[in-house]
Amino acid sequence: MVTQDDYRVRLEAFEGPLDLLLFLIRKHEVDIHNIPIASVADQYMDVLSRIDHLDIDQAGEFLLMAATLMELKSRILAGMRRPRGEGDARDDEDPRLELVKQLLEFKKYRDAARGLESRLEEWRARFPAAAHALADAGIERAADEAQDLDLGDLDVLDLVEAFARIMQAVDLTRLGDHQVVYDDTPIELHAADLRDRVRAEAGAGRPLTMTAVFAARPRGEMIGLFLAMLELVRRQGVRVRQDHAGGEILIEPGERLDDALAPGDGSPSNADPAPD
Repeated sequence: MVTQDDYRVRLEAFEGPLDLLLFLIRKHEVDIHNIPIASVADQYMDVLSRIDHLDIDQAGEFLLMAATLMELKSRILAGMRRPRGEGDARDDEDPRLELVKQLLEFKKYRDAARGLESRLEEWRARFPAAAHALADAGIERAADEAQDLDLGDLDVLDLVEAFARIMQAVDLTRLGDHQVVYDDTPIELHAADLRDRVRAEAGAGRPLTMTAVFAARPRGEMIGLFLAMLELVRRQGVRVRQDHAGGEILIEPGERLDDALAPGDGSPSNADPAPD
C-alpha cells in the first residue's frame, strides 16, 4: 500500500510532469495501458499540494498535466454514469488513450537517454584522462588540441596500419573454441606498464618495438595497450618513429616520460576500473 510518506518528493527529481505521472503509476503497481485515472489524478494533485515551492518555470507544465488528469477523471466518471446506449460512437474511445501514447513515447526516450548516460559513465571510468580533459577544456578546445596533435615522426595512420598488421599476424585459430572476455583494465594501467617497459629498454640502450609490446598478449589487452600508447604520445611521455616505410615501429622515451602519468593527470591512482 502506498503511504503519504512516499509522496514527499521534490519536483526537481522528475524530468517533467510525465515522469512524475510514471512514478505514480509504478507506485500504484498497475499496467500503464490501464491507468486508474481517478486514483492517479487524486494522488497527482496531492503531490502538487505538498510542494512548498513550485518554480514558475515548472508550474505551467505540471499544472497543465493536473488539469488534463482532472478532465480525464471527469470524462470517465461521466461515462460511467451515462446509461448504456446514449452518446455517439466517438464516446466509445477510451479517453486515456492519448495520455497513454504520450507516456509510452516519453518512457521510450527517457530510457534511451538513461542508457546513453550509463554508457557515458562507463566511458568516463574507462578513459578518465580523456573525460578529465573534456570536462576542463570543453569539447571545442579538446577538438582543437586533437587537430594540432603532433605524434612526433609518425602520422597516426602509420600507427594504426602497423597495429592492424600485428593484429592480422596473430593466429587466433590456435586458441580453438574460446569466449571473448571483456577487459575492464583502465587505460592508465596499460600506460604505466608501457612506460615502464620503454624506460627499461632505454636503460639497455635500445628502443622498444611495437611488435614486442603486443607479443603473447590477448586481443583485448592489445587494444588497451595500443590506446595507452596513443595516450602516452599525446602526453609526450613517449616518442614513436619508423626508420623506413612499412618498417618496425620504435617507441622511445619522450620529454615527459617521468611525469606523463603524474597524479591529477589521470594516473592509475586516480583511475577507477570500468564497471562490469
